[in-house]
Amino acid sequence: MRRRIIFPAMVAACLGMLTGCGDGDKTAAPANQPAPGVETTPVVSKPIASTLEFVGQTEAIQSVDLRARVTGFLLEEKFEEGSEIKKGDVLFVIDPAEFDANKDAAAAKVAGVEATIQETELQLARYRELRDRGTASEAKLDEAKAQAGRARADLAAAKAELDKAELDVGYTKITAPIKGRIGKSSVDVGNLIGPDSGVLATINELDPIRVTFPVSEREFLNYKEAQKKGEAEEYTPKIKLANDQMYQHDGKFEFIDNRVDPTTGTIRLYLDFPNPDGFLLPGQFVNVNLVSSDPEDQLVVPQAAVQENQTGPFVLVVDKDDKVVLRPIKTGQRNGADIAVLEGLNEGESIIVAGIQKVRPGMKVDPVSQKSASAQN
Repeated sequence: MRRRIIFPAMVAACLGMLTGCGDGDKTAAPANQPAPGVETTPVVSKPIASTLEFVGQTEAIQSVDLRARVTGFLLEEKFEEGSEIKKGDVLFVIDPAEFDANKDAAAAKVAGVEATIQETELQLARYRELRDRGTASEAKLDEAKAQAGRARADLAAAKAELDKAELDVGYTKITAPIKGRIGKSSVDVGNLIGPDSGVLATINELDPIRVTFPVSEREFLNYKEAQKKGEAEEYTPKIKLANDQMYQHDGKFEFIDNRVDPTTGTIRLYLDFPNPDGFLLPGQFVNVNLVSSDPEDQLVVPQAAVQENQTGPFVLVVDKDDKVVLRPIKTGQRNGADIAVLEGLNEGESIIVAGIQKVRPGMKVDPVSQKSASAQN
């Protein structure tokens, strides 16, 4: 029984001590604490162009794999890997000795057949004359005609062999069919190469460079419908790189693919961008920004002023009595260091941009106006 009496008494004593301590803290708090200083900036309006964002990838407009068309030993490699080359530049030289010999032999065969033709034509003329005199039979004349015909056929075949031999000689020099940047060579001088050697090197045309990206079938149909009604917006293509920097050149729409990918339900769009310095390379992932050419005025605030809780984004507003008010907002697209505000604020209201961590809603503050970062842009 004593334990039951003593325990509540001890608890009451402890509670009394805690209560006393709490009262002591309240008494110790300073009565006239100065309002914390914060930096504010006004909500401003500025023209903002609507932007559609997609994930795209770069690719070469023209890409050529170089291959050998004849078999022989590689005599020269007349380029530096990774260098810029011009259309028509000689890149690989295969030893032409064997092919030159074949060409000479084919030329000699043509000359021999041409001599034979001359002989058969003369013989044919003689047999015609003898037949007319009655000293040669019709059979002999027919035989002479056949020999002349065979000689002409032999000449056609010999000339075809010569044409092929000349082509083979030409194939010993592998030239660039396009301008662009050549990559790594897969063969070394002295190796035996031929049609079975695979790709010797690849040339990619880099200026301009192409960017492709997919849009959903619904987006595509909505745009075509708006275009039909004359309500479609005009967009300027821009791209953001992997380091979050905007590429300095604007692009242009080239074409829309002629099919929808049945596995993804998307259709690909193709853009071309100037690339004079070869800054962009095929295979890079980029963010495609389609920026409207008709900006609209919107309220903007610095992104640094926007916070978020369980209900969504908000900012801290300083009212006319210098008190902090939590204001939920609805945000739009980003524009540099700013973000558009679609709902929740009025132009000219002051929001806290520095010292946010020192205040809470309802607290009186000492605001210092900061020149709006939005107004500077």
